[in-house]
Amino acid sequence: MDIITIILNAAKTVKVSGVLLVAICSHESGGFKHNFAPMDHGSPSFGSCQIKFETAKMVGFTGLPIELMDPKVNSLYAAKYLRFQQTIYGEEDWTALAAAYNAGSYLESTKKIGCPMNMGYVKLVQNQLPNEFKHKLDCGNKELANE
Repeated sequence: MDIITIILNAAKTVKVSGVLLVAICSHESGGFKHNFAPMDHGSPSFGSCQIKFETAKMVGFTGLPIELMDPKVNSLYAAKYLRFQQTIYGEEDWTALAAAYNAGSYLESTKKIGCPMNMGYVKLVQNQLPNEFKHKLDCGNKELANE
């Protein structure tokens, strides 16, 4: 089973957007080219979805960090984390979901009201989406800003 199918299955199981989760994971792993970042803003990130051990534990993971390297485990807990964000921001606000997946929560920009502070990250995820979904990360139809 290929990585995209694994991610889509995890998304379906947890009831989050598979398209968005694949885009996030593709960006996080550089197009599924790397699976481990030993020092990602102070702590390691694991697997194609680059989930942190503490984040995975927060959404129910009870295993060892190395187990997050298994694509099925990694995708499942990344989907659960996206689901956690979805309970806060709703399933329709993909901009907030992508921003929160990256930063832990949605932080509004002081330069572009209605856009996240990490809009640069959101734009990179947007680049991974199929064309028919790119509008879902449009920051309320405002000009996209980098901070």
